[in-house]
Amino acid sequence: MDEAKIPDDIRERIDEYDRNLDRWTYYEILYITRNASRSDLKKSYYKLVQLMHPDRYGYNLDPEYKDKLERIFNEINIAYNILSNESSRMKYDQSLYYAEDHGQPIKQNTDKQVAIAQYKRGIQAMSNKEVLPAIEFFRSAVQLDSDNSEYYAKLAIALSNHPNPRIKREAFDACREAIKRNHENANYHALMGKLHQKLDEYDLAEVNYRRALSWDPNHHLARKELKVIAQELSKKPQNKLKSKLLKIFKPRKSDNSPSTKKS
Repeated sequence: MDEAKIPDDIRERIDEYDRNLDRWTYYEILYITRNASRSDLKKSYYKLVQLMHPDRYGYNLDPEYKDKLERIFNEINIAYNILSNESSRMKYDQSLYYAEDHGQPIKQNTDKQVAIAQYKRGIQAMSNKEVLPAIEFFRSAVQLDSDNSEYYAKLAIALSNHPNPRIKREAFDACREAIKRNHENANYHALMGKLHQKLDEYDLAEVNYRRALSWDPNHHLARKELKVIAQELSKKPQNKLKSKLLKIFKPRKSDNSPSTKKS
């Protein structure tokens, strides 16, 4: 199904979202009132995620139009995550009242506060070894406050624990974003080293650990893992030599019979 086949009423809803997404509150994004019950919240959320899911309208959508749907879908999920949690909903409501009382733009005032709440939920999920929810919480924090390097670093750690190798690779991008925002932070360079080390990319790991030490000469993790890498690399030549020796001295199957025959 392409854009032309999207029902008119749904297209109007998408266009309305696109015009207002940056200034709407999370209640408005979910089309509910501020005193909506948990049941109303859930009902509206499930209806909207079905209507606004990018895959609902097929894979032939214009890329720009698909980007709109993905942005809307992501905001709907962020809104639901905040409002479905009693504590974060209370804090969000307080921030709304504060913004209104002081004549401040509601969205700008709340994004960073909500990002902090999502970050904390990500930390809690990681402590419970819930990798997939942690990734979503950290992604949400990054989207709400893209200047915070620590959010990217925690997202990198969570991604590196994902079972899918392709998604695991996304940890490098998140770590690069953390470094880009705070290149003097030795922890981020050490994290990049750890990511490479997990994949047995020892040369790249060593480079990044040494970068960490250039900012913090006493960085414990970098010093410790450089020793580990040195030990691993010292074993490799021996293993190669052992393999070559086995190849040379292992008798061939054809050598089982005498090479010469008695006349």
